[in-house]
Amino acid sequence: MRLPSLLSSLFLLALTATSVRATTIVVARSATEIVIGADSKVTDTFGNDLNKRACKILQVGNLFVAFEGLGVDRKTGFNVPEISKAALNFRASGPMTEKLGVLTGFLVSELLIELAHLKTNEPETYFRKIEGGQLFLRLIVAGFEKARPLVFVRSFRALQFNPGQIGVSVIPDDCLDNCEGAVVTRFLGESDAIDGLPEETPDFWKAGLSAGVRRLIEAEIAARSEYVGPPIDIVRISKSGAQWVERKPECAEINIRQKPLNSQSQTRRSVIYSHQ
Repeated sequence: MRLPSLLSSLFLLALTATSVRATTIVVARSATEIVIGADSKVTDTFGNDLNKRACKILQVGNLFVAFEGLGVDRKTGFNVPEISKAALNFRASGPMTEKLGVLTGFLVSELLIELAHLKTNEPETYFRKIEGGQLFLRLIVAGFEKARPLVFVRSFRALQFNPGQIGVSVIPDDCLDNCEGAVVTRFLGESDAIDGLPEETPDFWKAGLSAGVRRLIEAEIAARSEYVGPPIDIVRISKSGAQWVERKPECAEINIRQKPLNSQSQTRRSVIYSHQ
């Protein structure tokens, strides 16, 4: 694992851009619980179905991480799940904001290397998925801290300063104490079919957050089955702990204690735009 050396490469810019697609992750947060749901489909760089399924929700200690976009490059060893584990365990006892800062720094440092590699060695991938201000990676970190439900969202895009220098901007979209609404949502990846659906549907959350999250992902699967597919994984987090509402075997059982990270265990094949 390449550890971050210079956090000065981190740029916080509140800008809009076109996001990378091919997965659906939904987070719903109320004053008492957080529910995260994700589909299972895995695609390659260009959205082709790899006929595989993956768990897109990762537990690290008492936090849960989900992401969509550039997740794994088996040629270089870039691996968002492993980076997340290493970063969030780096300061295991610190506050969530501190852990998130470490994670962001780790990711930016690794991405500067990864993006340079893609631009040089896989220019078509870089042009189609990275260049032009696209959001190529989006990440959610959620959990409870001092009985408070906290949801952090970070989106990543490339900056081209000159032909030989690539930067990374990080766009925050957090749901902390000042979130408006009884239920606040964040959608990652494919979401055209569900944008605005909870607000436009009376009593959408009446059956509970878990049922609502499932309903949203099912609607996106029905609309974009070429990019989003079952089964659906759902985890519910509260101040008393966390539990899987729906879980396929690929998702690890919830456990507060994590096994040590083994960065040498991966095989290297190709760039994958999904959590695997």
